[in-house]
Amino acid sequence: PSYVKRILVTGTNGKSTVTSLIAAVLSSAGKNAIAGGNIGIPVTELLKKFKKNSILVAEVSSYNLEKHLSRKAFGADVSILLNIDSDHLSRYRNMAEYGAVKKSIFAGIRRGGVGISGIAGSPGSDILRLGKDIYFRGNTMRFSPKAAKKFRASQELIYEKEKMKLLFDANKTNILAAAGAAMAMGVSSEKIRRGVYRFRPLANRLEYSGTHRGRIFINDSKATNVSSVLFALKNINRPLILIMGGRDKGSSYNPLSGHMQNVKTLVVYGEAGAKIAKELNGKTEITAAEKFADACLKALKKSSPGDTVLLSPGCSSFDQFKDFEERGKAFKKWIKNLT
Repeated sequence: PSYVKRILVTGTNGKSTVTSLIAAVLSSAGKNAIAGGNIGIPVTELLKKFKKNSILVAEVSSYNLEKHLSRKAFGADVSILLNIDSDHLSRYRNMAEYGAVKKSIFAGIRRGGVGISGIAGSPGSDILRLGKDIYFRGNTMRFSPKAAKKFRASQELIYEKEKMKLLFDANKTNILAAAGAAMAMGVSSEKIRRGVYRFRPLANRLEYSGTHRGRIFINDSKATNVSSVLFALKNINRPLILIMGGRDKGSSYNPLSGHMQNVKTLVVYGEAGAKIAKELNGKTEITAAEKFADACLKALKKSSPGDTVLLSPGCSSFDQFKDFEERGKAFKKWIKNLT
């Protein structure tokens, strides 16, 4: 129905977190918002159930974009493109084709709607750029004149890390995207910040999973591609014991080589273990295990108080698990048994 406000979110990484964060922020501000699409009930089913003043927040994949947005079936009030990295390339001839499909999310914006992009070269001069038009300076969210004009509710506010359940440094872009979407729906900066503080991170996505004898454990089992691991390495600034492995998806692990300075030890496991070790040889200490459980034990033995043990596999889970959720649950169960 035309009276349903629609916020669409796509990108290679971060879609589910941003979709859920937007819905949570809107709901905490008193809006009737429901998240769906790839992370829940299909969009076509949700649209039948909405009433007036409802807001649909939908995660859309490249497949969804191919099928629907080429026909502008989902006119959007806010369209968000977070990033484009090499994944799912078995479906496309090259990165250019994959990128073009992702950018097509802006084709269905309704009149007066808002486009928000995390990449350069997005179509349309009116598209707001994350990190440029909406950005953090330190812990303060700020806005360019272009964004301030678009969002009348914009107000510069300090975000206090200790009040968040999200890992702030690793989720700055996600928070900015959610804030932009919420402001487009008329939510004030103060209510957005309050909603961000209340939001609980999704499982398996840089999820704080406990401590043991001075070690912190983070479950990033959803990191099934190299770009997700790279994101974690860029945004966790503390000594790391990194666990990687699973079933290889065909990408090179070399992009990680320039970002291993915080990794004290890399523990590799599973079918992809040998390839990862070969491509990252010489970048840090590497130890190998066949089974996931043995990799966890080796990571613990290599760690010291003050270290973070990070599961960010960079591979699919299908060599030893049915999916990344099962892998993440196994990691958290192992941590629980430690304590």
